[in-house]
Amino acid sequence: MATRASASLVIPLPIDSVWKELRSFNFPARLIPTIESCVIEDGKSPQTVGAVRVLKWKTGEVRKDTLIELSDQYRSMSWELIEAAPPSEAAAAITSLKCYRITETNGTLVEWSCDFSADIANKSAFVPFHQKAFLQNLVDIRKSLTETCK
Repeated sequence: MATRASASLVIPLPIDSVWKELRSFNFPARLIPTIESCVIEDGKSPQTVGAVRVLKWKTGEVRKDTLIELSDQYRSMSWELIEAAPPSEAAAAITSLKCYRITETNGTLVEWSCDFSADIANKSAFVPFHQKAFLQNLVDIRKSLTETCK
């Protein structure tokens, strides 16, 4: 059975503005300050399913992911971990980012979740660690978007 970690928050901007910024697979470099670089390999568009991105954190970690789903209709995207240095604690991970319209306020609920393979040794620490990291990513995204999309 897979292990799931997730986080969500509200961005006080219309869904079309939020999705326009998030739908590119290279969004982390623009919106998350702990990311040093995000390179899409083989010259593919960052909106092409099958595109591979290499993320490098300012702390030196590197992660390679493949975009496996991008839906403008459902304002969602998913990617699969290919490799990580240092190695990931999970043998497999599929991450999803989804946006939902909040009709009452015309804001956007953004959910970041990941299903990890069941081979994780210390699930009691692993899940809260990733939920906290996902939430911090979302907080950084909200801050970046509210400063640039006003």
